[in-house]
Amino acid sequence: MTCPKCKSDDAHRSHRRNLLERAAAALWIYPYRCKNCEHRFLQSKLTLERTPSPHASTEREIRATRNAVTVARRRRELFLYGACFACFLAFLYYITREHGITPDGN
Repeated sequence: MTCPKCKSDDAHRSHRRNLLERAAAALWIYPYRCKNCEHRFLQSKLTLERTPSPHASTEREIRATRNAVTVARRRRELFLYGACFACFLAFLYYITREHGITPDGN
């Protein structure tokens, strides 16, 4: 986030202080504060999403890598749970079947 006063890139989201800032939040307008000059200003969340950051391609690559890792982890978990469930069903089958006892007693 760029500060409109000093043009530094050290602005961050700030807590809402008053009723005006709380009402503005309903329109996706949030307060920000610059770390360098302590300037406090309101900025729309929608304009933030439209302005590309200088590191947009790197951020996109990081997001894609995180998503790929998450998908791989979920796939491993699903396989593990499925294998455990299959073993459980095999165990249930084994303990519930009759072991060579015939109705005539032989």
